[in-house]
Parts: sequence; C-alpha cells; structure tokens
Amino acid sequence: MELSMDDHQKTARATAAALADTLLLPDAARLDREERFPTAALKALGSAGLLGVNIAPQYGGLGAGVTGYVLAVNELAQRCGATTVAMMVTNMVAEAIEKYGDASQRQQFLPALRNGDWPAYGFSLSEPGSGSDAASLKTTAQRTDGGYILNGVKSWVTSGGHCGVYLVMAATDSDLKARGISAFLVTPDTPGFTVTKPEEKLGLRGSATTQLVFEECFIPAEQRLGEEGIGFRIAMNSLDGGRVGVSAQACGIAQAALNVGIDWLAQRRESPYAAQWTRLIAESQAELDGAWLLCTKAAYLKDEGRPLTREAASSKLFCTEAANRICGRMLEILGPDGCDERYLVERLVRDVRVTRIYEGTSEVQRIVIAREVLRGFASGGR
Repeated sequence: MELSMDDHQKTARATAAALADTLLLPDAARLDREERFPTAALKALGSAGLLGVNIAPQYGGLGAGVTGYVLAVNELAQRCGATTVAMMVTNMVAEAIEKYGDASQRQQFLPALRNGDWPAYGFSLSEPGSGSDAASLKTTAQRTDGGYILNGVKSWVTSGGHCGVYLVMAATDSDLKARGISAFLVTPDTPGFTVTKPEEKLGLRGSATTQLVFEECFIPAEQRLGEEGIGFRIAMNSLDGGRVGVSAQACGIAQAALNVGIDWLAQRRESPYAAQWTRLIAESQAELDGAWLLCTKAAYLKDEGRPLTREAASSKLFCTEAANRICGRMLEILGPDGCDERYLVERLVRDVRVTRIYEGTSEVQRIVIAREVLRGFASGGR
C-alpha cells in the first residue's frame, strides 16, 4: 500500500530512511552483541526532529502527525529495532507533555530533544506486581508542602538510566483506584531516585530496560503533569498511541525479515524447496499488507482526533502476531543458516517477540477489542 503523503510526512519518512541507513544499520549487530545503548544515534535522530515527529515545530518537532510517525518508525525498525523502541517511547512521552503539560513544562522538556541534550525520555507505568492491571499500581505520591513524596518501584522501563525525564504514574489517592492516579515528570537528578542494572534480554538488546526505584523522592508540584487524578487517563491515551507505534515497529521488523527471505529465494530458484519457500513468502506478504493497512488506519484516526481504542488494539494484536509469524517463516526458509548470527533473521526473530508483550500483551488486546465491541453493541452501534 502506498499512502498519499503530505510534505511533512514525506520528510519524516525520508529523514528516517536516510538516518536508518547511515547510522542504525551499520551498528545494529554490534549494539545487539555488546548490549550497548545507542546514545549517539538517538541524539542524531533528535537533532533531525525524529524524537518529536508529532510535536509542533515551535517545540523542535516535525509536526508530521501520527501517520508521519508510523512511517518513520517503520523505516527505522527495518534497520534496528532496539534504537527504534527508544525513539518510540521518547515520542510517546513528548506527546503527553505537549498535550497535558503547561507552557513551562513544554518549554523545559520538548526543545531539549531537538537540541541533543538527552537521547531519550522514559515512560513508567508497570510495576513488579502490576503490568496488565495497571490501575492496581503500588507506587505512591503523598502530598507535602510544595509537592509530593514518591515511593515505589517501576519495572520494564525503556532507556532506563539514559533519560532526561521519566513520566511516572503514582497513586495520590489509592482508595480511588484508577481515578486516584496522577502523572509526574521526574528528572534523573532527583534525590532518592535510582536506576537498577539493565535486564539481560532475549531481544532488543541495544535497548536498556531497567527498574526505577523511588525512596522518599520529593517532586515539586510544578512537575505534576496535568491535574491530580488524571494520570491513568494520560497513561491510557499514551498507550493507544503507543500501540500504533508498536504496530509500525512490528511491520518494519517483519519487512526486514521478508526482504531476507525474498533475496534467499531469488538466489536459489532451482532449489527443490523453492515452491515451499514461495508459498511462505506469499503468505507473509499478504499478512504484512493487511497489517500495514490496520496500522495506518489507526494512525489516521489519531490524526483526525477520533476514538481509536479498538482500532489501536486490533492493529497491535494483528501486526505483532503477524510479524512473529513472518519472522518464523523466514527462519524456516533459511534453515540452519537462519539461526546463525551472521544472518539478519536470527536477530529479527529475537527482536520481534517482545512486540506481542509491551504496550499491552496480545491477551490484553483481545480483552480491549471485545470490551469495545460489546460496548458498542450495547449502545446500539456496530
């Protein structure tokens, strides 16, 4: 599918493709092997406006909308999924700051990405005991003179230890459950705030994933994002957009794997397995075309300011499940060579697996889709 792109979207896609080829692709295997965080590459993406694709130009963004964002993510993910996930989360946090922040917060945190002050921003919702059930989080923010005292632990934080700010969800009133959660902008120099050693992961090994620990951290009131009690709304709104981004990332990884399979077949047309490989490639291309349509539809809805909870969940579910199947088929085509780290597919199979988990597991997406469908049916819709 070829989108009809405006100038901003064309710029986002072209800029991402150029930087992906020159910066991400040459270093992707080494990042994976050494588990090294791509600081320089991310700062270069920031200088090009790709850490704020959907942010207004006055704050250093590209103003290319969500469609421009998924086009950029797709290009980057074809070259390096690990660098891409750091870019995605940073965009998600930047969007939340622009949407819910005051003028001072926008000015403090958004231009810094374009200026290269920081390589990434972090999103912090999940905890050791609350992943999919985010409303049951245990991190607390107790009111005190001039601000709040944060205590708790956050898990699975992308780019932990490398961020200029973390968007942290904490309970200001635990009795109110989801309506008692507020959002805070926590900077890394906050006393009592520590970052743990990065996890040793299966895939996306160039992306640092850590826990955050808050021990009697004083957060000034002016670093609360939005009104008290709307943190869960901020998180869910961010996740709707985040699921569209993960869809685009999964499609990009799948496209990279499919390209390897197509090239493999093109050089072995006389193989007795050629007919089987052709069928696997055809199935994969059809799935990828359908996945990309779902992704761009969800992006379009978000650009239009229309509800997209069901569409974002449908996109995330189908794109990530399809991408995992596509990578698996390309591994099958390459046979033993597909398990060799000298071939790209080995890394792609590892990288794509987590797309079915973060920003809500496939099981959670099914729950969201069913809930939205039944809600529409009950109200007389379709």
